[in-house]
Amino acid sequence: MATRHAHWTDTAGAARSFAFDHGAQFFTAARPRFRAVMARAVAAGHAAPWQPLVHSSRWIESERGFVPTPVMSALCGHLLAGATLHLERSVRRLQRAADGAWYVACDGAPLAGPFRHVVLAMPPAQAAVLLAGHHDAWAAALMAKRMEPCWSLMAVTDDVDWRWDAAEPDRGPLAWVVRNDRVPGRSGLPGLAAWTAHATPEWSAQRMEADRQAVSDELQAALRAQLPGVSSGGQPWRWHHASAHRWRHAGPALDCDDIFDAEDALWDESLG
Repeated sequence: MATRHAHWTDTAGAARSFAFDHGAQFFTAARPRFRAVMARAVAAGHAAPWQPLVHSSRWIESERGFVPTPVMSALCGHLLAGATLHLERSVRRLQRAADGAWYVACDGAPLAGPFRHVVLAMPPAQAAVLLAGHHDAWAAALMAKRMEPCWSLMAVTDDVDWRWDAAEPDRGPLAWVVRNDRVPGRSGLPGLAAWTAHATPEWSAQRMEADRQAVSDELQAALRAQLPGVSSGGQPWRWHHASAHRWRHAGPALDCDDIFDAEDALWDESLG
């Protein structure tokens, strides 16, 4: 759940900005405990339910989701309220003392700890490095888990007469397109449309090391092909901002059979 703040100058010379949700677009809550967490978040104004109108041959219309507000990353801040938080530190290894306490070794910092529990919320291959020597079976399974990449486009155009909140194209490089400014709780852009578009894993993998601007140009062309050729005012529309972000570990491969088929997280009570 990531947010990127983009800034640009409009044709009148005024500074403009928008917060793009360029990672996960929404999520569902099936388990009763998580639904209760989200009900509290909605009541506190930190999230909102969302059932977007999606143009897709595969979409399940009855599926409802949640979006944190005012941006996707806001929910983590809400859940961590009151916690001691250290940012911008590279964790190099975990150490476990004889009494079972955990210590965290970071670059340029003394050992942090002791802690009773350690939670790893990161791509599998990165988690495997930290688990090695502590839970080798998990580390081996994680290293074998295949992840797929994704190039994400963040763009602003003139407002477009587009009836959908989102779309899943059946062909071409784009897997998902959303009007980011129509997501609940997002700030509007009068006269403008904010788009987040995710490329397919196959297309992204072929361009994993490609020049970022070249990828942005290709994705802009793909997005243009999905939209009407004129703005809501009947004139050809213009680009006001466009940038691309590369997710190397965007999601698990759909054909990957692994230990994560169960809905529960991996947890070892004896190790914490």
